[in-house]
Amino acid sequence: MNEHIKKYAEYLEKRKTLSKNTSSAYIRDLTSFNTYIEQSYDRDLTDVTKTMILTYVLNMQKKSKNASTVSRGLSSIKSFYKYLENGRIIEKNPSNGIQAPRVEKKMPQFLTVEEIEKLLEVPDVDTVKGCRDKAMLELLYSTGIKVSELLDLKISSYSKYSDSLRIVKSKNARHVPVGETAKKHLEMYMDEYRQSLNPEEGEDTLFLNVKGKSMSRQGFWKIIKSYAKSVNIQKDITPQIIRNSFVVHLLQNGADVGTLNSLFGQNSISMIQSYLKSRQNKTFEIYKRTHPRS
Repeated sequence: MNEHIKKYAEYLEKRKTLSKNTSSAYIRDLTSFNTYIEQSYDRDLTDVTKTMILTYVLNMQKKSKNASTVSRGLSSIKSFYKYLENGRIIEKNPSNGIQAPRVEKKMPQFLTVEEIEKLLEVPDVDTVKGCRDKAMLELLYSTGIKVSELLDLKISSYSKYSDSLRIVKSKNARHVPVGETAKKHLEMYMDEYRQSLNPEEGEDTLFLNVKGKSMSRQGFWKIIKSYAKSVNIQKDITPQIIRNSFVVHLLQNGADVGTLNSLFGQNSISMIQSYLKSRQNKTFEIYKRTHPRS
């Protein structure tokens, strides 16, 4: 790894203002950028010009990278050069003034209530794996937490007395209520099945894989996709889509945005706004098409 990128990675880790996944994405973006600069210009990252960054952006677009991916890549580069500039490693920031391509906001994907119910009914709760999977899926849909937050849960994160989860992110914490169905299956897993997964001594992660260790994101994705396939749900289901479904179903039943923002996390308001804007546009379209004086 390039020495400047390595030090930047250490800087991000110490600051702890970004999630591990976001920090990792930044470093991947910068590593790709560094490879391009070395191969195309034989230059060091501290000797890059604005033109070189622009050609890299064009190169990403030529490779059919979508606007969101290009925008994130440029954001990683701009943050990196801001860091170098603040550390006086470079005198002039070559990324200043470069604008990211406009990212078109799309309607968030979600499952219908019927699809969610079909998915949640698949796990066999009479088995260790099925009971664990049922608890994870119910908890994900009941609370709307991120998959990273779900997999980071500790035994102590759940309070039986308040029926809530304590979600810790950096120095901030929020409490999220757990619905009755999720509570029932979570407590069944904790009381009757978790120990059957033979957790390693001192392992306090709530959800474990069959080896008694913390479950990976990839492992959980495979579980969800397997269950979706078994009930013939054609959508490309991910944990995020289940999370979106939590928000959309609450909005459809009259939940206010302020409450949702508290439950969903302060950084997730954009998804809620995207959904509301899409619904508003659809309402306007119907009005224009059906009202005699529109």
